[in-house]
Amino acid sequence: MLAINFASVVPKEAVEAAAGDFGKKPVGSGTFILKDWTIGQQLVFERNKDYFVKGVPYIDSFKVEVGQEPLVALLRLQKGEVDIAGDGIPPAKFLEIKNSADGAQMIVDGEQLHTGYITLNTKVKPFDNVKVRQALNMAINKERITRILNGRATPANQPLPPLMPGYDKSFTGYAYDVAKAEALLAEAGYPDGFETVLYSTNTDPQPRIAQAIQQDLAAVGVKAEVRALAQANVISAGGTEGEAPMIWSGGMAWIADFPDPSNFYGPILGCAGAVPGGWNWSWYCNADLDKRAVAADSMSDPAKAAERTAAWGNIFTDIMADAPWIPVINERRVVAKSLRMGGADNIYIDPTRVINYDAIYVKQ
Repeated sequence: MLAINFASVVPKEAVEAAAGDFGKKPVGSGTFILKDWTIGQQLVFERNKDYFVKGVPYIDSFKVEVGQEPLVALLRLQKGEVDIAGDGIPPAKFLEIKNSADGAQMIVDGEQLHTGYITLNTKVKPFDNVKVRQALNMAINKERITRILNGRATPANQPLPPLMPGYDKSFTGYAYDVAKAEALLAEAGYPDGFETVLYSTNTDPQPRIAQAIQQDLAAVGVKAEVRALAQANVISAGGTEGEAPMIWSGGMAWIADFPDPSNFYGPILGCAGAVPGGWNWSWYCNADLDKRAVAADSMSDPAKAAERTAAWGNIFTDIMADAPWIPVINERRVVAKSLRMGGADNIYIDPTRVINYDAIYVKQ
């Protein structure tokens, strides 16, 4: 946790000298030095000649351009104007790139510590009823959503992704079953379904996935209005108690900050995250599970690592009995790079960071 980028140790005197503007005047001891920053447009980095590892990094400089649509970025890569499309390949263009003559050399495809999910706001009706939440878990056709993503994901049945310690391979979760979902809704007192609102970000393919979810809900009598908004607006709606009954997390789904199961609990499923401005958009708080989470996280003896991992795994499968989420997919990360870029695939896709700039290089 101490190695997270936003936990970096920084010089006190530099922070004080910046007089509240340290975020725009960064200092550090990394492989690159920030030479120019045009907020909202680009950042330019140059090699740190004093870096303590000899010969690293391998490039003299690089520029990061921000705020571009993924389709535009991909087009610019195809024209040779950029070397890495950092936001991945839009699903609509994936097969075209994959089947092109250079596709095998351009595409980097790898797993990440990611889970995409639908939050169910446990503070508002009818999602305060556990049977309703369980029913909707049975109503979503996750296989269809993986097809929208050109198969670049696998259906999820629990909050933890498969790469994460504690993931339970034997857990089956809620199988897709329309008839059982309808029966459980009737049992919960909603034989004719109900109306609700589903929030989503507005960048492709998220609205299309939200529409697929909307169709699945309609099949069990639930009429969901889709509100596809800018990401900042969705985050705001999620962090305001009661405003967002349901949120499809795609495009901003949880990717681990560090490779430990605790990161998938505290911020997004624990009581501490169920606060205004927090990331627990289900507003789910189970005091018993919170105690178990503290106990699991406090196990620091390396000899008990397996016991700690098992304790965390049980917490996440037990959460599914309360069904505050509908885990939908574990999405792989797909990056497109130019033909001149060298290096192993793990340079361009890392489970907890996107691109390892320390290791990238240009082939001669």
